[in-house]
Formats: sequence, structure tokens, C-alpha cells
Amino acid sequence: MEKNSVNYKYLVRSPRDIDWGITVDTVGSEPIPPNYPVYPPRTGHPDAFYFTPSRGRVLDSYQLLYITHGKGYFYTSPDTFIEIKEGDILILQPHVWHSYFPDKKTGWQEYWIGFQGINMDSRFQNNFFAKDQIVYHIGVQDSIVKLYEQAIQVAMEEKAACQQYLAGIANLILGMTMYYSQNYEFDNKATEQISKAKVFIRENLLKGIGPEEVADSLHMSYSWFRKLFKEYTGLSPAHYIQELKIQQAKDLLATTQRSTKEIAYYLTFDDIPYFTKVFKKYTGYTPQSYRKKFGRE
Repeated sequence: MEKNSVNYKYLVRSPRDIDWGITVDTVGSEPIPPNYPVYPPRTGHPDAFYFTPSRGRVLDSYQLLYITHGKGYFYTSPDTFIEIKEGDILILQPHVWHSYFPDKKTGWQEYWIGFQGINMDSRFQNNFFAKDQIVYHIGVQDSIVKLYEQAIQVAMEEKAACQQYLAGIANLILGMTMYYSQNYEFDNKATEQISKAKVFIRENLLKGIGPEEVADSLHMSYSWFRKLFKEYTGLSPAHYIQELKIQQAKDLLATTQRSTKEIAYYLTFDDIPYFTKVFKKYTGYTPQSYRKKFGRE
């Protein structure tokens, strides 16, 4: 149960999957820290997806690359680049040279999903997306981050019909990209700040962060942040953080044999009695009784 581990998967497709119209060949997320030693990290990406930024690469599939914090650079040629910032999603097209990398000072958090098929080809043939536009600014959207996380989980399990499930997620992210990019307004700053807060919480949940740290990440006073967050979500930031931890605890209790102590530590609770008290408050069960009732063999 490593914290902040890299999550990605490369998939194969059958002829039957291809008939569905969209197939997914890769999905994942990766945190790139400031002052990173090399990019992309030497973590086992296959040759078709691995590249050296100075040389670039050409893919045979589409890819949606989403940056939720940090900044970097996207090169359309060795001498021409576009600056990428948090809240940008890039639609990379097949058979087109490109290169990109995060800024050394900031690093970035990246999510990606790669796919191909006649359904995707038709989006461009029918001019839903401009062939010369790569970067779409959609803001930091918690709903889209959740979809990437869901896609990673489905890909890791790789159960029957997972390609159709993943195709649906990829298509939904694509549609949401179109929706948010066309409706994004700068006066919607408060909504974007709350979405950024949710993403920051999810990405740092297992580091034991508190609401004050979330407010600091947004350069807001805690009192103003708490008021704004509760108005938009109906929950205080502390309550929201606890809800996410309890959701993970329920899943771990039901699907693993990890001890209550291990789960409490993993979710950064100070001790087992406190974890038990919070868990019962939110669920009505003790951890042991929840596992007994809902645990799977």
C-alpha cells in the first residue's frame, strides 16, 4: 500500500474491441516533482509511448493529457512551443510529431488516456475539434480527475469488457473537454478554486494534509476558504477530507485483509481508537463490524 505511487496501465485490444469504435491503449497518472532528474521517468513505459523530450515522438493513437497543477511546455516543432499551465488538457493527434515536458521549477501532475478508433476519427472529420488546436483550457475539474482515476482502476483490474468501459470514459472526458473549453469563463473563478481544492485534497489525501494547507495552496485565508468551500459543497473542508478517508477505509475493509491498524495508519489517523470513533460516526459501524457485514471473501 505505497503512498503516491505511479499508476498506469498499457492495454491490448481484440478485433471485437475494435468493432466498438474506440479502444484504449494506455491510461495513467504520474506526479512529476520540482527539480525532477529526468522526464519522462524511467519507469517502464514501452517504446511506443516513451520518448526523449529533445527528440519528441509520433504516436499512432490519440491521447488526452491533463495537467492539474504545475506548468510546462509543449513543442509542435523543435523550435516552436506553447506554454502549458494547470487546468490545460491537450488533445494529441496520431501521426503528428510533438514533444512536451514540465517546468523544472514546478514539476506537474499529469493524467493521460490514449485511444484510437473510427469514432474518434469522425470527431475530427466532422470538425468537432480543430486539427490545429492542441491545448484546451478547461480549468481544474474534480469531475474529470475522478474519471481518470476510475479509468485507471478499471484498467488495472482488466476484467471482461473493460475496453468498452474505458471507451465510455474516454469518450466522456472528450465530451467534457469540449463542454468546459467552450463554456469556461474567467468570472467563474470561485468555482475553479473549489475544484482545484478538491483535486489538491485527493492528490495529497495520504500525506495527512489539513484544511489550512489546502487554503495555503490556493493562496487564500483559511476563514475565507472555509466559507467559500462550504457554500459550494455543503461540507466544511475538514468534513470533506474525512469523508474521502472514510470512503477509502470502507473500500479497504471490504476488499482487502489489511488490519484495522494498517488501514488507520495508511489513512493518516493518529491512532486506532480515534479511527474507530470517526469511522462509526460516519458509517454507523465499527471497522470490524463493517468488515464482517460487507467484506468479501
